[in-house]
Amino acid sequence: MKRIALLLSTALLLLVAGCSSVPFETTELVPTVPRSATELANGLWSRQRGPLVLRHSALFEWHGMRVPVEAMLSLDTKAGEARLVAMNEMGVKLYDITVLRDGSRANFVMPDLARYPGFADAVALSVRRIFLAPAPAPDDRLTVASRSYQATRQEAGATLRFTFGGAESQLLEKSCRGADQSWRVRYYRYQRRDGILFPGGIVLDDDRAGYRLTLWIDSVEPSNE
Repeated sequence: MKRIALLLSTALLLLVAGCSSVPFETTELVPTVPRSATELANGLWSRQRGPLVLRHSALFEWHGMRVPVEAMLSLDTKAGEARLVAMNEMGVKLYDITVLRDGSRANFVMPDLARYPGFADAVALSVRRIFLAPAPAPDDRLTVASRSYQATRQEAGATLRFTFGGAESQLLEKSCRGADQSWRVRYYRYQRRDGILFPGGIVLDDDRAGYRLTLWIDSVEPSNE
């Protein structure tokens, strides 16, 4: 058992010098057409259906640690709730975390990961930022450029920016800059499969906390629950 635990630890916790480059191509921008902040906010890909189930691969890079996982995410943006279950390539469960708009609950975290203070909180915060909140709103201030739209607002002493573009005017980037936080999420490879539009790649960088989360989305399906 000790040998197995050592092998798992070695596979999970690989030292690196820093975050790797983004593994996705930038979305091709097209000329903008008249759209309001309300239309852009309501057209957000994750708001087009009821609860969804996302299957994806992920790489969490933090404080010299690299955690590659295979994961399933249950997402309900209307309820403001998500649940993330992740396993390694050997099928061993690494963590099971429930995420709410204003909190989270670690249902299970593998001991090798739990010994890193704040690991579960960092994962939950990343899921919240990518999929739940903050989100673009109808009353955001909208600036329309020749090939992109940018919605902004001030919230809790920070500036939130949402950049839209591409063939279907989808969210390409969201960022937050303030006295106590500095992060951004970028969305790539939008595709439509079985009538559901979703990004095939997502990258979150938290400059203040020093971590990156990269997601490769394999499928998005309506939830049966």
